[in-house]
Amino acid sequence: MMKIITKNLLTLIVMISAGLSWAATYEKGYPDEFSCELGEDETAIMQTIEGKFKRPHFGVSDSKFAKDWKEISAYKIPEWLLDAKFGMYTHWGLYSIPGFKGNTYVRYMYTPGNGKKIDSAYYDYHKKNYGDPTEFGYTDFVPMFTCAKFDGDEYVKLMQETGAKFGGLCVVHHDGFLLWDSDVNRWNVGKMGPKRDIYGEFVKSARKANFKTCATFHHARSYNFVFKDFDPDFYTDEQKKKLDIFDYEKSDFFPGQPGGIVGVDEFARQWHAKIIEVIDKYSPDVLWFDGINRQLPNSPEHYVVDFLKYYLKQAEKKGQQAVICNKLPGGDRQNIPWFNFPEGTGIRCYEGGRNMPADTGGYWLVDRAISYPWTYTHDKKYNLDASVHVRALSDHVARGGIYLLSLTPMPSGEIHPKEKAICKGIGDWLKVNGEAIYGTRRWTIPAEGPVTVWRLVKSREGIMWDYKKKAKDGEWRFTKKGDVLYAILMKWPENGKAVVKSLKYDSLYYPGQIKSVEMLGSSEKLTWKRTDKGLEITLPKVRPCKHAFSLKIE
Repeated sequence: MMKIITKNLLTLIVMISAGLSWAATYEKGYPDEFSCELGEDETAIMQTIEGKFKRPHFGVSDSKFAKDWKEISAYKIPEWLLDAKFGMYTHWGLYSIPGFKGNTYVRYMYTPGNGKKIDSAYYDYHKKNYGDPTEFGYTDFVPMFTCAKFDGDEYVKLMQETGAKFGGLCVVHHDGFLLWDSDVNRWNVGKMGPKRDIYGEFVKSARKANFKTCATFHHARSYNFVFKDFDPDFYTDEQKKKLDIFDYEKSDFFPGQPGGIVGVDEFARQWHAKIIEVIDKYSPDVLWFDGINRQLPNSPEHYVVDFLKYYLKQAEKKGQQAVICNKLPGGDRQNIPWFNFPEGTGIRCYEGGRNMPADTGGYWLVDRAISYPWTYTHDKKYNLDASVHVRALSDHVARGGIYLLSLTPMPSGEIHPKEKAICKGIGDWLKVNGEAIYGTRRWTIPAEGPVTVWRLVKSREGIMWDYKKKAKDGEWRFTKKGDVLYAILMKWPENGKAVVKSLKYDSLYYPGQIKSVEMLGSSEKLTWKRTDKGLEITLPKVRPCKHAFSLKIE
């Protein structure tokens, strides 16, 4: 408690001395960002778990690239992204055709469990539905991937109606099949399958709609991806000759194939060339990368600094404010999570919030699937509804975050009706409450009330963020814009009355006068008073939306 009081007094002193309505504190290493002060409830929990989880780390660069990283880190996160708050992309590719479990189908379809830690369900599913892998391999899905119902205009329209301010596609996943017309590697939508430039069509539609674009790359892991879990003892030598993964003519699709034409050096060259090609052809506003290990020969550091510098310089020439996403892929063998790039590079990104401490400062981004698994499956449950994403978006924005939501298109490219319904729910909420989201910044504390969205997971020695639980009474999220504070009520109280304890009379968080309180989307005049217990409000008789409810406080 003393720590909280001391920090609040410091904040108040800064506010008074600077003559500002809002105070900004700074975290070492993030001079243009901010540190994170938590409310009393979250601070108390953090104090009990400190030392019980592994905080994320930044990898140290090779000293010979120190100047390169200094140059790259000089590019700051653009204001347009901080204002946008919400973006969308997709997980869609060859793996969507079998639609089984997720996007790693090619890794497991060739090998049954055989007593090892390999999921034999993929092999069993494939054999039942498509035949033995010696007769129907992963490359046989290519002509089936026709993208018959993909329409760039419809994708952009759906993303914009959902409320996203930028969007794109996963242009290549771990399987290595490219969703743009490439001259680097022939296994792409322009040369095979639909013989269309799918990402190019999306970008054209986005530019026409003045919609910023992103491209996500997941192919650093493509090298040896198929072979790492392959059981060489399961097939005879004659059977192996029938597998496409050992077909020399197709070895350019299976990097790491023994004796194939794409060894690790050639893979790294192509990996780099593919990224450069997308930059040159499409100029995406945001580049996002899945796990990159700069110490491995398949994604070496000299290629990494080269394409990052090239991207930023090309964007600068075009007057484009580019974004580099610095992902935290996950923990290593010691459960220590490491970011792709050194500290200060781009915007930090956490998959689903994984391993992100609650007291993380600065700006960051979380990517999450509209419903899991990450891709379309034939038995997909769509287990995350609009209320889950509204809650996640509100919470992230209150903490300084950007929300990147992934669609999971069906094999044809069509978006499932249930997915569209979720999008509509998010869009409807933002039409009412967008003022409390877009263009806002973090307030002194992000939240008040019960801590329901994050917890310690001991087995992973990390923090887990989960928005499926229902909100509890007295749960608030805060954002600000100029001299306006927005308090987002996560659960409507049964008695129709709400209390914001952090805004009590003489609050250190908000020492100034409150002139007015209104609810976004409601024309009803609110009655309110400020007491030593908090800001007490009688809510409107009619709820303005379904999920979370934003008070505008001036």
